[in-house]
Amino acid sequence: MEENQSLPIKLGFWNKFKAFMLQDITVELTPYQQKVENEINEFLHQDITWQGVKSFLFQEIRF
Repeated sequence: MEENQSLPIKLGFWNKFKAFMLQDITVELTPYQQKVENEINEFLHQDITWQGVKSFLFQEIRF
């Protein structure tokens, strides 16, 4: 008898799907792209206070 003989495994749909969805993806940004991404994150995560909203809504508008 032959020992440790591995048989080919047929990958099903879910195994292929899981392998695709759980793969590691790394993205390298240029310095400009990183700067833009940092600015977007700062904008999205800024603290919003009622005083800030009130001052924006009730600001004086001149034409």
